[in-house]
Amino acid sequence: MKNLLAAASLALLATAAVAATVAKADKDNDGTLDKNEAKAIPMVAKNFDAIDVDKDGTVEQAEIDAFKVMAGDKDKDGTLEMKEITHKGLLKAFKQLDGDNDGTLDAKEVFSFFQKKG
Repeated sequence: MKNLLAAASLALLATAAVAATVAKADKDNDGTLDKNEAKAIPMVAKNFDAIDVDKDGTVEQAEIDAFKVMAGDKDKDGTLEMKEITHKGLLKAFKQLDGDNDGTLDAKEVFSFFQKKG
């Protein structure tokens, strides 16, 4: 139990640190990063097109969070099955988020979850 709490605390700190880094890189304070602003965060710059789920030319925190969750796609099929999801909130909301009722979540569905959360 103690290890689980420590892991959860570290995950929250890591998420907060990423959010703070994104906020700092957002020079025009519009809540998104364009490709130029993303250069301040190498992981985002390198994966910008993959992170930009809605293809609007910018990335927001919800897209970055979705990208990180989608990294759990162990079979690399572009979707997450329930067994691949470690995010408790996503697991609870799985059926509501699975808009096409195919039993998996794609990046757009995961992005939608984080948009609603934010």
